Amino acid sequence: MIVCVPGRPTDLPLQKKYAPAKHLEHARPSMGDRMTELELREQIARLGPWHHDVEVRPGLRTTDISSLADRTDGRTPGMYRPDDQIRRLSENLFDGDFDGRSFLDCACNGGGHALAAARLGAGECFGFDARDIWVRQGQFLAQFGPHRNIRIERMQLNDLPARGLGTFDVTLFSGIFYHLPDPIQGLKIAADHTRQLIIVNTVARRGRGDTLQVVHESSEESMSGVDGLAWLPSGPNVLRKVLKWCGFPATRLDWMTTTSRGWSRIQMIAAREESAFSTYDRNRPDVAGPLYRRAWGRAYRYAERFLPR
Repeated sequence: MIVCVPGRPTDLPLQKKYAPAKHLEHARPSMGDRMTELELREQIARLGPWHHDVEVRPGLRTTDISSLADRTDGRTPGMYRPDDQIRRLSENLFDGDFDGRSFLDCACNGGGHALAAARLGAGECFGFDARDIWVRQGQFLAQFGPHRNIRIERMQLNDLPARGLGTFDVTLFSGIFYHLPDPIQGLKIAADHTRQLIIVNTVARRGRGDTLQVVHESSEESMSGVDGLAWLPSGPNVLRKVLKWCGFPATRLDWMTTTSRGWSRIQMIAAREESAFSTYDRNRPDVAGPLYRRAWGRAYRYAERFLPR
């Protein structure tokens, strides 16, 4: 099925200035602050199983109690560190500081991305998910953020326009595109709530041409979608076309991993204007710029892994 998407949404203006994080409503002592370490560990265990490996307090991560939190009858979700993902994005896009930019996380899972963004200087942070288990985890983690402007709620993507939340500077659309029965319209909803940058992270499957391939999936497993029907893009070019239609014509393929069986994972960053990538292009010459600069950048990043730290 060749991707054909008519029309495009109305362009939204870029936000020129950001509210400094220091002007946000700072957190008063919360229930989380008053919990002893034993109480905290017991609460983390009750909220499991966890997919997000998050440092709740210095020296205590959700993964430390993952064995206690395994209460599933089926597959247990693997552990993933959202702070690593957000830190790398922040370093590449903003030189390590969100500088008060607002942050929207669609299908936020345990809320670890919003917490990490807030800890790196983001202003208002809003995340939502369709599954109650993840929302409870996210609301728990929000208590440990640097300010009170982290909100995690239970809802589906189609509910977002009715909430009247306005637009956000940065949107994370990770692990949701390939779980939607209509991913094009779903991404458009997220794009219409985004002022500057949107990060799309999705599974893909190799196909003939630029296609979306339909798959049926469980709607019961904690890491699956809730609709039982999903579409997989065949590669990055599909995402570029959809993002351009959504009003985000400037794109960078942040990374892509592939397997021998044709499956891959793609992360693409998109902006309304090329100027939004000025810092990113300086920090990631392996992605943008002339071919020789991209090749040199990739070689350097590979060699960097073996350098002493």
